[in-house]
Amino acid sequence: MSAPAAFVLAAGLGTRLRPLTDLLPKPLVPVFHKPLLTFALDSLIAAGVGSLALNTHHLPGAFAEAFGADPSYRDRQLSIFHEPLLLETGGGIRNARSALGESTFLLYNGDILADLPLADLLARHASTGALATMLLRPGSMGGLANVLIDPSSGRILDIRGELGADESLGELAVYCGIAVFEPEIFRWIPPEGPSSIIKSLITAMRAGERVCGLLCNGRNGKLWHDLGQPSTYLEAHRLLADPANRPSYIIDPLWPRAVDPGARIGSGVSLEGM
Repeated sequence: MSAPAAFVLAAGLGTRLRPLTDLLPKPLVPVFHKPLLTFALDSLIAAGVGSLALNTHHLPGAFAEAFGADPSYRDRQLSIFHEPLLLETGGGIRNARSALGESTFLLYNGDILADLPLADLLARHASTGALATMLLRPGSMGGLANVLIDPSSGRILDIRGELGADESLGELAVYCGIAVFEPEIFRWIPPEGPSSIIKSLITAMRAGERVCGLLCNGRNGKLWHDLGQPSTYLEAHRLLADPANRPSYIIDPLWPRAVDPGARIGSGVSLEGM
């Protein structure tokens, strides 16, 4: 079996993280001087994926500065799909179909900082024969719990309450922004324009397609952090300052760097509030 492809959603505007995203796309905002997007790429590489692709929209030139004119990361080619019109999650996947081929692929939200069991997710997906398998967190861990899963079978019963399933039949969980798909998902994505991959999944489920999930928690999901606004961006740095909270897939022995080697403080500057 060939290694699955991976597609990272990196085209968001990041408006809640302004003014940082006035200067950089949100996926390139640094975390201890390491671009946020590279955490997703490192995690995917550690899970054994094959080809890597991502989309862009806001400040696309910054991606060339980060990954080069012939984009690559850790000696792996990156296929970059620019969207002059923001296509949302489903449209972005459709636009990148040439890089995803006709086999299983991983979808990863480039806005999150996470250390989650991607290998377990791939194994669960392979065992179910499902159209898609979503990586989930228990609702008790915080976040918008709107995915209803049957913990015994792993089958998703409802998403956003759209299917009217009885909540007593399962457990409400939070979608982590990471999922595995079969290429048949393209049948359910509208052929043009912006679209939501979640809406496509709901449409497919109404037609009888099987969608499953993998619940991760403190034992098999070490880290999940949404850097959506300045307060959570700062909190991520506080969290990662503790070595116990750092992602297991980081290979740079010098990370994290509290101060960039190129940083300089001008003469006459005073620091207050330390």
